[in-house]
Amino acid sequence: MRYIIYFCFVLFLSNSLFGQLKLKKPKLSGDELSQRIEEGYRSVDSPEPYVTAVEKELLEKIYALFSSDPDYAYTFLQETLDSDLPVSAAFNHALGNLYFRNRNYFQAENQYLAAVQKHKSFRRAWNSLGLARYKQGSYESAAEALGTSVRFGANDAMTFGILGYCHLQLGRYRSAETAYHFAMLFEPDQTDWAEGIAQAYYETARYEEAISVFDDLLRTDPNNSEFWLMKANAWLALDKPLKTAQCLEIARRVGDIESDSLYLLGNVYLEQGIFELARKVFLSAAEDEDGLNQKELLNAVRYLVFNDKHEFAEEIFAHLKDESSDWTHNDKTMYRFLKAEFSYFRGDVDQSEAEYLHGLELDPFNSYALMKLASISIRNENTDQAIVYYDRAAADPAQKQTALLSKAIALINNKQYRFALKTLEEVMKESDDNKVTRLHAQVQRLVDSGS
Repeated sequence: MRYIIYFCFVLFLSNSLFGQLKLKKPKLSGDELSQRIEEGYRSVDSPEPYVTAVEKELLEKIYALFSSDPDYAYTFLQETLDSDLPVSAAFNHALGNLYFRNRNYFQAENQYLAAVQKHKSFRRAWNSLGLARYKQGSYESAAEALGTSVRFGANDAMTFGILGYCHLQLGRYRSAETAYHFAMLFEPDQTDWAEGIAQAYYETARYEEAISVFDDLLRTDPNNSEFWLMKANAWLALDKPLKTAQCLEIARRVGDIESDSLYLLGNVYLEQGIFELARKVFLSAAEDEDGLNQKELLNAVRYLVFNDKHEFAEEIFAHLKDESSDWTHNDKTMYRFLKAEFSYFRGDVDQSEAEYLHGLELDPFNSYALMKLASISIRNENTDQAIVYYDRAAADPAQKQTALLSKAIALINNKQYRFALKTLEEVMKESDDNKVTRLHAQVQRLVDSGS
């Protein structure tokens, strides 16, 4: 009852506080407010700079030369702008367009800047400035220029779409989403804008909404592998591995996909225990020499070995090249130990021992390898060497109990009962296992009997 009363009180209090909260006015300083008011008066300026009848005729002729004689067009515009005569911003814009056409985006940007400095409300120049900066990857300044062109009346799909892309690259996902939605008002069938919306949804963890957008796109273009891959990423984020695999498989069938997507598909199958499908995918990925990812294959092999899928693991392992200079220390270590494992499973004990020792050169305290070497030494009736390996393995807290118990058993089998007794006492400090206690008692009787 007390809990219910407390809950009701908290609910009442939160509702009361919510009722008191009001949206605050935007904080505008005096200078900022004055600037906005002045901009309001300036907004009546024409979005196009003034050009005389002669200038208009010249510009029309110059634009006609962009394709037929661009060198002459460049020379004429440059000489006109270099003259001491006052020249309309439209000429800077024209020269900028010529640079843009030739993919000289830096020089184009300079001319567009000159144009907007001459005519502050030159909408097309602001728009072109944004596009030139976008082409150079300067997304922050591109967004500023495109936003300014919108303020001066730009109202088309390309402007909003590129503005959305810039915001997306800058991590402004809500702004990107809004801009892309405006772009889609003008071009509802343009998939670039829909993809941008889906990406904004994805980046803000609205994965179901992203999937919904990709469903719409796939209804009109079901053979687009990129859409299937992006949908797979959304399902993966929702921790739906089988749906992820389904989308990846469809993408694989309708078009070529990169090796990274194949490795992802293989890993999904591995984690779901669908080993036969994983085998086919990884072998397919391994056959692609250009896209061969040795790290992914190594991780897959290790996973399979730990799941006792040795035959499958060795089949993939065979596609790995020998150690290369670009491998990390961990990659080389894993490769050597896996090589030792496969030799051991094939019954080639001597080769396995050599490979484990090779691996210990990189990781001398690897307790798993030390335990394996101890086992091989026991098999070769070299108990003294096995004891050395067990002692080294016992330095690992996670392996200490197992290593000491194995050491004790090796000593017992070698009839070194007093040493075995001391080792078992160390084990008993680590664990109160009844089996160890009974074994200790049995060895104690052997020691007492003088055996």
